[in-house]
Amino acid sequence: MSEKKLLSVLIPGRNQGDILGKTIDDIAKHGQTLPYDIEVIYIDGNSDDNSKEVALSKKDKFKNLQVFSDPPNARGKGGALKLGMSKASGDLKMFMDADNSTNFREIDKLLKYVNEYDIVIGTRYSNKPVVPQKNWFKAFWSAFVDVIYVIVLGRSKSYTAKRKQGRWRQFVSRGGNLAFTVLLGQSFTDSRCGFKLFAKKAADTIFPKITLPGFGFDTEVFVIAKKYKLSVIEVPIVWYDEAADTNISLGETFKTFIEIFQIRWRNIKGVYNEKKNSRD
Repeated sequence: MSEKKLLSVLIPGRNQGDILGKTIDDIAKHGQTLPYDIEVIYIDGNSDDNSKEVALSKKDKFKNLQVFSDPPNARGKGGALKLGMSKASGDLKMFMDADNSTNFREIDKLLKYVNEYDIVIGTRYSNKPVVPQKNWFKAFWSAFVDVIYVIVLGRSKSYTAKRKQGRWRQFVSRGGNLAFTVLLGQSFTDSRCGFKLFAKKAADTIFPKITLPGFGFDTEVFVIAKKYKLSVIEVPIVWYDEAADTNISLGETFKTFIEIFQIRWRNIKGVYNEKKNSRD
């Protein structure tokens, strides 16, 4: 009997020890139904609680479980995942949120596409699988209409999460999506969804080139994926938004849009080119 392939599950988190244990338990339970061995890599964002201890207490449930801390000079989700991907050994590498917003069992929906696509990502803004729109105007129009719906009705017409984000959070999300389309030529419904699966070659191509330590890394992922002609599909998943997590500051919003211009400039300068990253 041939050995199972390995699926690496990365979990970045900070001060979520109260829910992290259940998240990891759910991975262990559903992992038994999959044709993969599972390794878990938890990357802690300088927590003040017992998050690291909770993760370490689950080591006996997996083939491999490792705990790391964000690099001091790259605090944030992007820095955490860049580190985690460098430590992961899987034939497939994915990441999910520590708060279990999307239960690990949703991975079944993504795994259906791993033989056809390099990157499979969850979406909260479509009720059917969708590949990036090649027609720029159609992508722009769809993103623009979504913003108008949020302004007028307080919600996106396509939002499928079980609990709804507030008007401001949805406006930032849909406005950012429109900016990605206009300024970066991206045409995703939900590039910021925190449930993504990568073939090993895709992860190993993209994450060494990530430069943004914060949430802007998601945007870099797809700029780099496009540069290296990696195929992507978005797949609907069940996502629960917590009301306590639906606020976002004006400063964070401004930073998101600044990062779009930073990414565009770095792409023009060739920062994401293979040669320039060969020493990373």
